[in-house]
Formats: sequence, structure tokens, C-alpha cells
Amino acid sequence: MKALDKAKILKAAIGSHGKTTLFDRFCAGDIDEHMDMDIFLDIHATKDVVIRAGIAIFQHIYHAPGTTLGAIRYNMFSRNAAAGLIKPETLPPTESAATQHSLRADVQTRDWMLLQSMSLDPSDYGWMVGVPGYEPVPTLDPMAPEELLRFTSCNCNGDCSNRRCSCKKNGVKCISACGNCKGITCNNCIHDGVESGEDSDLDS
Repeated sequence: MKALDKAKILKAAIGSHGKTTLFDRFCAGDIDEHMDMDIFLDIHATKDVVIRAGIAIFQHIYHAPGTTLGAIRYNMFSRNAAAGLIKPETLPPTESAATQHSLRADVQTRDWMLLQSMSLDPSDYGWMVGVPGYEPVPTLDPMAPEELLRFTSCNCNGDCSNRRCSCKKNGVKCISACGNCKGITCNNCIHDGVESGEDSDLDS
């Protein structure tokens, strides 16, 4: 399978790691040599196999094969905190988020291969039914420990667009733990569930 095709399958809206970045990694042999990418071409692959392959790919994207995504996130956060500049969107996804992303990539690939829409139930593969239609499931885990969410959430009466919002002041996006906006109705939320990467786009 061509490297660009593989990059398209496995990449969509991962902060700071767009399709071009992943394509370059494929061309350099930095990912293919470590794992069987054809798992995503096997229409009989089980969900567990797909999830393991997807998480392994994320580990290689962040140059830490064999290291859990949680450990990679913690190490990157610590380095960013020490440098005094924390950009949550640049951190690797959690294992749960990577799981949902991998399942979406798998069901999309199957539809491409079979030339059939809805070859599998999307709600079992990283999607949920929302008001406008299917929306990606960002993660099934809490965004952070409860005590941390209480510390980093706001309770604004406005639109969270200025520094009177504690989230805005600290340079983080509003989240579901925020009192009024719930991270979805203000000007400081992550719209559509994604942050734009350098060259990323949405799952199609």
C-alpha cells in the first residue's frame, strides 16, 4: 500500500502531527519497519488487533515505541511545564482517545475497500450520533482526574472570551467540567472536538 494512502487512513486532526508529517515518517521507513500496517487493510481484523496497532503507531509518531501513551503525555507535559509553555493540543492522545481514533480509521478504511458506506455500525467504531449526524467519540475516559478538573475549570457567566475566565487566563480550553459553558457553548471551547494541526483535517 502506498505511504500516502496509509497516512490518510491513520491521520486526521492530531495536533502538530498532520498527514504530511506522518507521510514523511512512512517514507523514511520509521514506522513500517516496526509493525504490520496491513492490519488496517484486513477487513477481518478484530477490534483488539486494530486498537493495538493504532496505539503502536501513535507511540512511533511521538518517537517512543513501547512506551505507554500516558507516560509519553506525562513526560511531554513535564518538559513543557519546565519551559513555562504548556500547549495541551500538542500532547499525545490518551490511550482511550487513540483507541477511538484507530477504530474510526478502521471503519473508514473498510468502507473505502468495500465501496460500501456503513459496512459496520459506526457507533461501535469511534462514532456517536449527534444533532448534525455522526460525531467522533473523543474519549471514553475522564479528561483528567476529578481533583485536577476542579482546579482547571471555570464558572463564567460570560462567553469565556477574555482573561476574566480562569481557563482563558491560564491558556487552556474550557472543558465539560466548566460550570456554565460545559466546554461546548463558549468562545474558548474546542470546536467540533478537534484542534487544528499544522496540516490536519477532519475524518471524512
